[in-house]
Formats: sequence, C-alpha cells, structure tokens
Amino acid sequence: MNALVKIPDHHWSGWRRRLYWCLHAPDEAEEIVSIDLETTSLDPRKADILSIGAVMIRRGKLVLGERLELLVEPPASLDGTSIRIHKLRRADLEGQLPLADALRRLLAFIGDRPLLGYYLSFDVAVLKRHLRAQLGASLNNPRIEVSALYQRKVSRRYPDLHLDLRFDTLARTLDIPVEGRHTALGDARSVALMFLRLRKGSLPQDLH
Repeated sequence: MNALVKIPDHHWSGWRRRLYWCLHAPDEAEEIVSIDLETTSLDPRKADILSIGAVMIRRGKLVLGERLELLVEPPASLDGTSIRIHKLRRADLEGQLPLADALRRLLAFIGDRPLLGYYLSFDVAVLKRHLRAQLGASLNNPRIEVSALYQRKVSRRYPDLHLDLRFDTLARTLDIPVEGRHTALGDARSVALMFLRLRKGSLPQDLH
C-alpha cells in the first residue's frame, strides 16, 4: 500500500501544484475535504447556492470536529421546488452569510486539499461560476468522485454487473448510515464515510 501523501503547508504556485498532483494520487493525500452544496437548481449554469457543507478526512479518519456548515442569504431564485427538497425556506436563510463571505470561508477551509464528493463535477462547476463572479477566484483542487471509486472497485470483482450509482444505493450497499439527507453537511459526511469504506473496507457479498 502506498504511503499517505502529506501536502506541504506553504503556498504553492499554480504550476507546482499541478506538478505535485501529476505525481501523487489525490485519494492518497493525508488530508481530504468532503464537500457538498445545496442549490436552487440542478443546472450548473443557473444554480444558486443555499448552503455549503464540508468535513475533513485526515490520515484515513473522519474528523467531525473540523467541519464547515454555512447557510447563505436567500437568492432571488429560491422557489417552492428547492424548499421541498432542502427544507430551507426564505425565512431560514434571511440574515445568513452573504455568498461572498461564505465562499471566502470555504476557500480558507479547503486550502489546496483534494476535494471529495458525489456528483462533484456539478458542485465544482457551481462553485467556479460563483467564485469567479463574487471574488474573481478559481478552484483548481484535485477531485475525487466517490461513485467512480465505487464503480472501479465493484467492477474489478463483478465485471458484468450493472451498477446502480445513485447516492442512496451506494450508501445502502456500503452500509453507511445516512443522516441529514439533502443537507450539505449530512451529505458531505455520508460521502466521507463511503470513501473510507471503499478505501479500507471489503465489499458486501450480495451485490448480485
């Protein structure tokens, strides 16, 4: 087994960061951040952020004492459909963080660490759009998609098995408790546990 990779603490230039992650697998990093967003839409070109959740994984363990749970002041696009899914009403979000402040806190929390998520490409696309608009910033952290890790691990054992990669199916198959579904912190925590099970645990025998 490869040794865990410690990310240097000092600030990297862009090219040094890219070179480092060309040489090291992100899922072997000493510190990884599992993130999740709750948004007003599933279209990354239009989605506004309602809440941000993030938890730290350090040396193969979930560190619940280091987490981020941010609510964002309500965007104009918040509608009944979003409220039914996320249970976040306009009244719940009034007086919460301006989006720019929430994004600054997220960047400070994640630093240069690899990002872990489910359907992570969506979250990253939404974050990139808002970071560019709010702060003139970008997001180039390495990414780890938990459903891709699951697919690779299962396919090695069951190459002909048709896989259901839905969030709830992965959690059930990996025997991960789902608490706070459709909340940013709850989903980020569940994904972190899925990742740790895939890295350390064995697959169930009844996948067929």
